[in-house]
Amino acid sequence: MHRAAGERDEVTSVPQTPAQVTLGVVSAVMAILGGVVLLAGGLVLFAAITGQVDASDSGLAIAGVTLSGWSPMGLAIVTLAAGALLCATAWLGFAASRDSSRVGPYRFLCYLVGLVLLVAILWSWGSGTILIFNPIVLSTTITYVVVCSSLADRVQREHDDGVRGESFLLSGHQRALRLISQVMIVTAVLNAVITLIVWYAVSQMDPTAQVTLAEAQYTAGRLSSIVLGWGLASAAVNLLVGLLGLRGANQPEKIRPFLWVSAISFAYAAVQLVLGIVTSGGMGSVQSSSLTDALFYGACTYLSVKIRRQPQDREGQATGGEAENQPFGAN
Repeated sequence: MHRAAGERDEVTSVPQTPAQVTLGVVSAVMAILGGVVLLAGGLVLFAAITGQVDASDSGLAIAGVTLSGWSPMGLAIVTLAAGALLCATAWLGFAASRDSSRVGPYRFLCYLVGLVLLVAILWSWGSGTILIFNPIVLSTTITYVVVCSSLADRVQREHDDGVRGESFLLSGHQRALRLISQVMIVTAVLNAVITLIVWYAVSQMDPTAQVTLAEAQYTAGRLSSIVLGWGLASAAVNLLVGLLGLRGANQPEKIRPFLWVSAISFAYAAVQLVLGIVTSGGMGSVQSSSLTDALFYGACTYLSVKIRRQPQDREGQATGGEAENQPFGAN
């Protein structure tokens, strides 16, 4: 009876190559950023329509560049268009990450954006403006030309060569850990992006200016290096942990490294939580991050233990992408 229940709990994952998995993560990040940009554009548009700002104002500044002659309404439209582009890219990227035969539209869009950026840069040079160093243009160029186009080419080559990623028979615990790991990976990438944005903003300040961070005083020059170093290091650690969790969720026999990391992190978070309660005399003064960390790593530890103890002869085994056409009892 236990075995039958376990078999009913199994679900075959979508076959994905490493390039498709990476494309899925990049698409998730772009979807989140697209939603944020759409929200920002909507707020600017609402402010312009309701008269909270003068629709004829000019000299708006963004990313350290003054947009002379741009009205709030115009800025709102451009921002909404940028958000829509990010969301469209994410949608096409998700489709290609699950089915390599659908990479064509995604690849076309990436090359189209790259071509438009090239034309804009060349036109600006002809007008005496060096547009390539604009942070928005530079980050967009790197994203579409270097990252997205390269991933699209890789997925297209794999599809043309008949390369097909592995699929896995996943139990409920594995599916839960797989989702958590994917969220960790996406969060790590977002943290890296946010770190670079904050570092750029601080680096534009007077290096001797005083900045308060976590009740401590820093000069802007020192803070920029701290933000860059610690932010990227934290993102790298979270990315590594997420990758370990994803590997363990797909292949239970490789769950042990993630189990150790989760157990140690849970023990540390639990100790921090207990010390916070003891020193403050109750839960009221305990930081919410201590509680969420304990709950999060506790859940990861629990899932890892359950995956470690499940039968290894059926669940979580790589099927080479052919499991969807075979019964569970097939060899």
